[in-house]
Amino acid sequence: MARHQQPTGGHKFGASSVTVSMSQSLESKTGTDGPVTVIKRYTVPADEADYFVEVYQENARIMSTQPGFLRSRLHRPLADAPEVRFVHIAEWTSGTALDKATGNPEWHASLQRMFDDPGLHITSEPASYRVVVELRPS
Repeated sequence: MARHQQPTGGHKFGASSVTVSMSQSLESKTGTDGPVTVIKRYTVPADEADYFVEVYQENARIMSTQPGFLRSRLHRPLADAPEVRFVHIAEWTSGTALDKATGNPEWHASLQRMFDDPGLHITSEPASYRVVVELRPS
């Protein structure tokens, strides 16, 4: 797929923003041995959405091979908008497994390529969670 040019009025992370975003994305210090769920929001211009999915898959593939990985899903909204707000949800057997996985140099390099790609203008908000309430049909 062709790489997209930066849209007029769009923005690309500056070096300091990439550093902040990358450090937030790379640092996982959950401090828990229990199961965790990673939830990240990614926002990209609509004309870059399909390309983002392709690039994202490389990064997700690397994490899917790590011990403790259970499942990952990338959600795309049904409604069209000028910016697409993806939601990534990954489940891990434990926070310690996730912490170890985020130290993988191949994953770091993949993430860096994704954020440095001139064809992608990404904002990201990562966070890790533990379940406090779960309901199932009775």
